[in-house]
Amino acid sequence: MSLLQEKLKAPPLPLGVVARPRLNDHFGLNDRVRLLMVQAPPGYGKTTLLAERLPALEQEATWLGLDQRDNQPTRFLAYWQAALDGLLSEKIRLSPVADDGDCVEQLERWLGELPEQRSPCRLVVDNFEHLSHPDILAGIAHWLRHQPPWLTLTLASRSRPALGLASLRLRGELEEIDLHALAFDSEEAQTLCAEQLSFPPTRVSLERALRRSGGWVMALSWLVERTTTRAGFDALVDRLSGAHPDFVAWFDELLSAALPLEERELMLQLGVLERFSPELMARLLEGERLTQRLEAFEQAGLFIERPDPHAQWYRFQRLFGEYLRHRRHELSLATQRVLHQRASQAWLALNDPVMALRQAILAEAPDDVASLLTAQGPALLASGAYALLAKGFALLGEPRLSTIPEHALLYGWVSHAQFQFDITARVIGWIEAQLQAPEWQLLSAEFATLRAQLAINQGNAERAAPLAEQALAVPARYLASTPLTATAILSEARFVLGYLEESLQRVREVELQARQRDDHQLLLWSFCHQSETLVAQGRLQAAYDIQERAFAHLERAELEHLPVAEFLYRIRSQVLWEWHRLDEAEQAALKGIAVLDNQGERWTLQCHIQLAKVAQSRGDQAQCADHIRRLRKILAEGDYHIDWVANAHATLLAWWHSTQDLDAVERWRQEAPAPITEEATNHFSQCNVRNHARALTLLGRFDEACTLLEALEVHTQRLGLVTDANRNQLCLAAVAWSAGREEQACQHMHQALSLASRTALVGSFLRLGKPLGELLNRLLDSGTLDALEQARAERLLALAGRQKDFGSARRLMLDETVIADIVARPDVPELIRTSPLTRREWQILGLIHAGLSNEQIAEQLSVAPTTIKTHIRSLYQKQNIRRRDEAIALAGQLLAHIQGE
Repeated sequence: MSLLQEKLKAPPLPLGVVARPRLNDHFGLNDRVRLLMVQAPPGYGKTTLLAERLPALEQEATWLGLDQRDNQPTRFLAYWQAALDGLLSEKIRLSPVADDGDCVEQLERWLGELPEQRSPCRLVVDNFEHLSHPDILAGIAHWLRHQPPWLTLTLASRSRPALGLASLRLRGELEEIDLHALAFDSEEAQTLCAEQLSFPPTRVSLERALRRSGGWVMALSWLVERTTTRAGFDALVDRLSGAHPDFVAWFDELLSAALPLEERELMLQLGVLERFSPELMARLLEGERLTQRLEAFEQAGLFIERPDPHAQWYRFQRLFGEYLRHRRHELSLATQRVLHQRASQAWLALNDPVMALRQAILAEAPDDVASLLTAQGPALLASGAYALLAKGFALLGEPRLSTIPEHALLYGWVSHAQFQFDITARVIGWIEAQLQAPEWQLLSAEFATLRAQLAINQGNAERAAPLAEQALAVPARYLASTPLTATAILSEARFVLGYLEESLQRVREVELQARQRDDHQLLLWSFCHQSETLVAQGRLQAAYDIQERAFAHLERAELEHLPVAEFLYRIRSQVLWEWHRLDEAEQAALKGIAVLDNQGERWTLQCHIQLAKVAQSRGDQAQCADHIRRLRKILAEGDYHIDWVANAHATLLAWWHSTQDLDAVERWRQEAPAPITEEATNHFSQCNVRNHARALTLLGRFDEACTLLEALEVHTQRLGLVTDANRNQLCLAAVAWSAGREEQACQHMHQALSLASRTALVGSFLRLGKPLGELLNRLLDSGTLDALEQARAERLLALAGRQKDFGSARRLMLDETVIADIVARPDVPELIRTSPLTRREWQILGLIHAGLSNEQIAEQLSVAPTTIKTHIRSLYQKQNIRRRDEAIALAGQLLAHIQGE
């Protein structure tokens, strides 16, 4: 029988392959490990991993790629022998395959013929899922038990083979790489984009793509192949779903080949569940051998994951689960409703009201939803399932909600949590109209608390405090957390009015009671509020330490899914940005966005503010522009607390300052919240007034800016708002410097440095830009700084010197005479002379070096983004470069010639 030689060689690597050194620990060659099992559904890069890693690790290997026809003992043995021959010297020859084709006997014979000693190596068998013949599997299991210590069998398979893996695992002789390990992480996804895209996607979009795809390599490659612009990438990520026609067709083919019709129907029925166990299946489905059939699905590699390998809970890979839900139309509507209702009852029996409500909503059963809301409302609210509760309320409709006090109360809290304050006010209108009715009077404590919370969000602390005290005066009868929430509102009211120590005292009471009641949301909120209060007092290190306690509780209690976790990540990002720890600040903001990925983008405004600030601090104009666009879109679509609005406006003003967009600054002044200095008793009111002062400074109205800032200082001195005092002094320094009052600017900068000895601010200083360096140099030369101030000034000066400015990006000159001079130089790369660039390619190379994205280049040159991509491809081919950073390096090298450096 003639053998196909291509099956006995490692396949060629695809273009732009992503190296995966993080998996190196799985590839140890030692006497202990007999088998390396690489098992995952198709599209996870199993073959590519082995073909890329083994040469990179300089591991000797022979290769055998299987297909369906190899599931015959004689044919399999012929290929196995040919693969083994690749590991043996010419002196050693294996005996021929016996006529009877008995796998166990033949493999044992060959085991006896192998040398006792040899350098360590691998026998790689790819596409092992094609082997199901019992004699072949028995032979390989026998081989594994007696394999020489110098050989490690390495299998890549979609399915889990019946080779006694459990016993190998228990003896420590098995190394495994599963779909969780094979899924791309953030760094690998970035590398994939850098290799194959001519623009860098925003980190937000890339992280969202990773979450939506589960890191599935095939899905990420699909994204990359189909996009030519950053906007196109963002749009395709939004459409990334198992219900997309491309994935539907692919999954259809996979299931048709893998399962008979009866098993496909069982899979569709299971698709109603987000996660499942044998017990849940038994409650939901009718049929026999359900557990065995589930194990068969898992063994077949059909995109079923086990999040905890030690538990009996399963879930579908995200895109595959979406595909199954899309395909439910093959079941009748009646069948679907019955399945959802059964699933709701099953989840309720398992004490999971969130999943029970989700299934009741999918069953479109209003009565079930209503009874669940009444009975489980407090638990659902405590779980932070606001988006799900909102769907339940939408199913019931406002006329029905307005007649039941419990439902009105829950609806009010959910609309408030989703920043729909107009709805909250409408609900409070229903409540106040019916408050004298006995069934509504029973919930007077709960209603007073809701009214107090809305008052706080409207900035009316004077109204909120008596309502919260009223709530504490009567017993709560429905939401047991009401007294604690009312205490938290009192704490917040004192904070808004500037009484920070009293606020801290009250919020520590909330922390103590929340621990006693196991109220995780209020406990985490109390940590966050303490952190914000400490920041306001200028105690950033103490705030950071409180956050550490919060993160420890978050991890210990597995609460990363609660919306309040975003609050924690956000304030951590704010402190880290202020300390100029930009990478960590960015990661914290991205984690905050991930927490709320299913809740809706408008919740993530504060995290997008942080990402824009990080990009600006790095001098990354293209990324900052994308974050600013998204920030403005989110801001326009919601009604936010002044805290969020002022923070967003501060970032927008910094952006307009850097881009010299004074028209935008003037428009902002006409539309922004008024600067009411008398009420600037908290950090957000101070920020709003400071924003107006910054805008006036940019517009050259220096005296008006000074008047506002000096009015703020009355409150910072009286109330101990140390961090705001520090930022105000920086703004006063900027105003004085812009007005040409240099001596006054130095005095304010000196005061800012003195305050920074307590606050340790860095980011706020660096925001000043170019004036910062000149002011610090003057102060250092004056000899008026004490040792601590001098050390801080020197560090700030060093950081300011490394900070990139949007306006400082140098572009290649496009004059033909200059370009001809460059090309004529003897030290210019040979490829520049032999493969000369066109004038347009010179332009594009210069704009790439300036940090512009493909869309921005296209906009500047007034051509389509696809045209830019074509030019870039030509440029890359001519200069033998593959990635954007290589193009930037080439441009920098040529720029040095132009500048004469």
